[in-house]
Amino acid sequence: MATPATSTSASAADGAAKSELNQQTHFVMMVTGQIESGRYEGLDSLYCRYTFAHGDDWLVARGVEEGITQISTATGASAQAAPLAVWNFPIDVTLRATGAHGWPQIVLSVYGTDAFGRSDMIVGYGAAHLPMTPGRHELYVRTFRPLASSLLGRLQSWLLGQRPEFRDSQFPSKGEGRDVTRVQSFGCVKVVADVTLQGMEELGYSVPPLSRPAVRLGPGP
Repeated sequence: MATPATSTSASAADGAAKSELNQQTHFVMMVTGQIESGRYEGLDSLYCRYTFAHGDDWLVARGVEEGITQISTATGASAQAAPLAVWNFPIDVTLRATGAHGWPQIVLSVYGTDAFGRSDMIVGYGAAHLPMTPGRHELYVRTFRPLASSLLGRLQSWLLGQRPEFRDSQFPSKGEGRDVTRVQSFGCVKVVADVTLQGMEELGYSVPPLSRPAVRLGPGP
């Protein structure tokens, strides 16, 4: 009579284990696309560094979390628009999360050569949240550059070619300290992102249907 009881207990344990394995604990966000181009008045040789900033609930499961584009010579200046530097640099990353808090941002740092031929000069920082809907999106990330706190400091940085830079490359994605930082809006970067979301509905989130190409502007300084 002990054999059926043992068999029943084993079946119950197997069922509980399968139920635990099938329980959804996270969702996945896949982002592919490219850092397409940037427009900066009076500058030609430009390149862009990028990284992804996200909350503690997120983890990069696959792909490249940060990178740097090639140097591009800007062309096509007109009376209506600044010259365009084309990079078409690919991005491909997959993130896994247990909650939507700390939704990922793409953080950009653009560098170039100034009018005096000094290279690797910071041109602008920018950040924008990745789209929360699946589909293809065009992001126009407005960038800004920090300024010295005094007029004398600005003059010295211009003469010596030592422009102020952020120590933390992800600072543009954060809110702390932004209220006391002097910045100047300058330039814009175009990013094309194809977003795929998996498993969010199982965690109780409402996911809109696949969207057509949409244009979003990144936040200003």
